[in-house]
Amino acid sequence: MKKLLKTLIIIGSIFMLIFSFYDFLSIINKLNTRNTWEHLSDVGKQTANTYSEIFQSLKVSIVNTSELISTSFESQKDIGNILENFCHNKNLFARVWYVDENHLLQNYYHKMTYRSKNDYIDKIFKGEAGITNSFISDYNHDEVIAIYAPVYKKNKVVGGVVGILDLNSENNNYIYQDVFDNQSYVFAVTGDGQIISKIKNTHTLYNGDNYFEFLEKEVHFDQGSYHEILEMIDKEKSGYFSFSYQKNKRYVYMTPVKINNWYIFTVISNKVIDQQNNYINQATSLLIIKISIFFLIMLFFIVRYFQKINSRYETINKELKTSNKKIALLLKQNSDRIFEYNIKNDSLTLDAWNDYPKLLLNSFLSNLHNYNFVSKEHEQLLKDSFHKIIETHQKVIFDAKFPYISKDDETWFHVSIIYNEDNEKLIGTLRNSSREMKEYNVLVQDHMFKNSIYSQAFAMFAVNLKTRKVVIYQTGGIYYNAIDVEYNDEFINKLLKNTYKKDRDKVRMFFNYKRVQNLYHHHDGHDRIEFRIFNEQTNDYMWIRFRIQFERQSSNNELLMIAYANNIHSEKLRQLENEFKAQRDGLTGLYNRQTFNQLVDDYLKEEFSVARYDAYMIVDLDDFKSINDTLGHSYGDEVIQRVADILENNCYESGYVGRFGGDEFVIFLYDQESNAQIENKVRKILREINGIKFDKYCEISASIGMTFVKKEKFHQELFEMCDKALYVCKNSGKNRFFIYTENEDIDE
Repeated sequence: MKKLLKTLIIIGSIFMLIFSFYDFLSIINKLNTRNTWEHLSDVGKQTANTYSEIFQSLKVSIVNTSELISTSFESQKDIGNILENFCHNKNLFARVWYVDENHLLQNYYHKMTYRSKNDYIDKIFKGEAGITNSFISDYNHDEVIAIYAPVYKKNKVVGGVVGILDLNSENNNYIYQDVFDNQSYVFAVTGDGQIISKIKNTHTLYNGDNYFEFLEKEVHFDQGSYHEILEMIDKEKSGYFSFSYQKNKRYVYMTPVKINNWYIFTVISNKVIDQQNNYINQATSLLIIKISIFFLIMLFFIVRYFQKINSRYETINKELKTSNKKIALLLKQNSDRIFEYNIKNDSLTLDAWNDYPKLLLNSFLSNLHNYNFVSKEHEQLLKDSFHKIIETHQKVIFDAKFPYISKDDETWFHVSIIYNEDNEKLIGTLRNSSREMKEYNVLVQDHMFKNSIYSQAFAMFAVNLKTRKVVIYQTGGIYYNAIDVEYNDEFINKLLKNTYKKDRDKVRMFFNYKRVQNLYHHHDGHDRIEFRIFNEQTNDYMWIRFRIQFERQSSNNELLMIAYANNIHSEKLRQLENEFKAQRDGLTGLYNRQTFNQLVDDYLKEEFSVARYDAYMIVDLDDFKSINDTLGHSYGDEVIQRVADILENNCYESGYVGRFGGDEFVIFLYDQESNAQIENKVRKILREINGIKFDKYCEISASIGMTFVKKEKFHQELFEMCDKALYVCKNSGKNRFFIYTENEDIDE
């Protein structure tokens, strides 16, 4: 029967081990899959940012070329030379045209003329610059994208510059990241699904021109749907979906590009995750085998070790019994009485003492009030102490009166109780402490404590610096005697129990024993501290000020450290209110210049272990002077306040907003999801400012110059970049934002 039971236990253990191993691999595979998905999203976001930066750079180059023509050309030959030089430097463009006053596309260098029917020509003569979606070129019937900007003469549009990107050209692969070891493929598409550029490899499922047609008609969605994709594009959101096509499963992360309504689709095969999981499974299996071998070797040595020490067990046990007798004898010599409490039986045994025999009290705690063992005022203290040591197994020390032992109601006993794990009993000693209690009662009447009472202290305690003992403490107006209470981390932690969480470290440092000693010897002046503590009467935190002073004890001339606290809540609130006003702009409540600059500099000095997306921007209202002149300064102030509310509401969670004066605001956004998210937030701010209505003849708009934070360490660098970008905004139509590009010169 025993052999059968052992066999069943072994078989059960093997099955349990196999199941645990399988469960462990499942968890590892899930974590790996989750990490792959997170990597997929990071790749998509980075690709979208790179794609946006390339097109924005191309747009800036077209704008700069149009500005160069505006300021430099005197003849058609000059235009041809400028565009010819530009084409040599910007070989990404298939063609570069000049739009003349007759709306004809000209190439003066090659003497070519061409009329386009696309509406971007009209936008040029309206003074707009931008990037089109894909369209079929009338020139060569290829799928193309146009980037355009107007040319001015005497503040009038006289033409424009157009750069043509050929989507079917193999040279125009703007997505160059080699991701997932070349096992992924990436599509950049317009809002209607037309493919702008793509990475193709052996895993690519689709080679057509419109990715949405493939998703709508050819695939089966495992997660998400075609309509959800269209909804995310409409709301400019990022997200995941997965689909199956001809027994091939793909995982996709889609994220918006900061141009028109373009999107990046990053796609990987489920084989990528399966390969990684297989590799991890093999490596984990090998590791478990090695650990098992090591465990068996260690188990062998442990068994041998216990075999050796087992022979000594009886000798050691005898020595322990002898030691216990010695301990009991020592306790009797140093204490008035010794007792044992049997937890299981609720019985207390009191040892023989003087003329009193050994005594057994059954149902001790449950019948305590009938024994008159402890004074009525200390019954609950005794019960609480017993329950505490039973639950925590920690030593308990307290003082109380025991009429059963002393035969009177005046004698104090110092009680010390420990937990005996071997037989689950409590062992305690009772030592007569009447003399010490009398001494400390006299101490309460001493003038040093009267001074604390007279000062209406919220709380106080005193520490004997020689013995490092707390001699008395007070809270809520009630004084407590403290005998054998160490001034250590445990006592300070009790003080910190109701302290406001953010204040605990500085309070712990202030009351550190070595710091207190140093304060007495060197008198460095740091004898007070202000912090918040929970007030049960108001059910809220209140400000108090603890102060330390040193006094000589009148009875023995030993040095005491006295710490007492006063309620400074009202005074502190007034101080904090004044500090708040000193940091804020009076009209809007936003940060003033000095405070804003300091906050930005403090952030830039921090070192972060991961890449972060941060941005600095200047917001300037367009034609604000006309608002004051038309509606009056009171309306102007209200506009400033409304704009301040819009900026604060959009940026308060992870950003600083300040007002530098007049209609000039500054924003610093930190820890954003991506640069695309920052630009979407800027667009939202511009829309909300446009939505401010006071008078039907008065429109509110703003221009924003911004830059993304890279390695800058001071706010001045960022402000200068944004100021240059703002200059471009103001001179290109206002009511927009412009991003400072480090590689491009901005003429002032």
